[in-house]
Amino acid sequence: NQQQPTTTHTPMESLSLGAMHGTAVRWSPYFADRLACVAAQHYGIAGCGELLILVHRSPTPSTPSLNIQHRLEWKDALFDCAWSEAHSEHILAGSGDGAVLLWDLGHAAAVRGPVRAYKEHTRDVVSIDWNQTRSAATFLSASWDATIKLWAAERPAAALCTFAEHQGLVYAARWSPHVPESFASVGQDGTLRLWDVRAPASSVKTVQAHGNEVLCLDWHKYREGVVVTGSVDNTVRGHDLRALHQPLFELHGHTYGIRQVRCSPHNGAIVASCGYDFSVRTWDINNLASPMLEMFEDHSEFVTGLDFNLHVPGLMADCGWDERLCVRRLAHF
Repeated sequence: NQQQPTTTHTPMESLSLGAMHGTAVRWSPYFADRLACVAAQHYGIAGCGELLILVHRSPTPSTPSLNIQHRLEWKDALFDCAWSEAHSEHILAGSGDGAVLLWDLGHAAAVRGPVRAYKEHTRDVVSIDWNQTRSAATFLSASWDATIKLWAAERPAAALCTFAEHQGLVYAARWSPHVPESFASVGQDGTLRLWDVRAPASSVKTVQAHGNEVLCLDWHKYREGVVVTGSVDNTVRGHDLRALHQPLFELHGHTYGIRQVRCSPHNGAIVASCGYDFSVRTWDINNLASPMLEMFEDHSEFVTGLDFNLHVPGLMADCGWDERLCVRRLAHF
């Protein structure tokens, strides 16, 4: 008999985003108790966006565990965010107007708007990722204009280079945690592409990762060359970029498309996913006979953002279109 997943309906803690639909969430790489969430009015179709900086601490009788530290507004929807790897108070957000925006939280002027704007994309910026090599001070932006751009944080005037090979919308681009010059991307064309920033003219490798659009990806933190993807075909797949003839694994359980996927930074067996079936799920990829561990079904709309805390094993945050952000402590840590 296959082991049944633990179904949980009540999150550890939750916070209302106040009439804003969550689109992405990221824990700080510097502070264990700090996280960011970006959100949009009217599901990102029209209206403004917000970047929320939150603090997560043990609750007291008079203080909740989740508190909003900053609520920073922008004139258009915000779809992704990424903390700087070079400065603990710097954070990027991708906007529906095609801009990548940099806020400096260390200055009171942050409430008046971003300190820099990187503008070259012609459509929504839906994915941002800062290079984990702190000395590099570079980041990637991926857009619905079918391109990925490499930026130097100190040079907002123009992108260092543009990667334009996807046939259709690009949904995500993520740096390799193992090779500083390498990143992977996925998009509407169903492909997973591996790139080297030193040779931007074409991808190094390309594989048809799914039979339909691929919405998200993450790198495995312990197995070099392994990438996990999520698709509108309702599956999560693992791929070994050194042997692309077939997926390493395929996870079934979601009933609608996978919006975000994350590999645990603390346990190489654990992968988390969320999607359009209103659920968040965790998986054990070392037990493919019965891989699903936990299933959270307490969101009432699409779950769009997901991230593991880098400092606290088993602590995870997610957000959704139901105007809620949740922080969960997973059982399998």
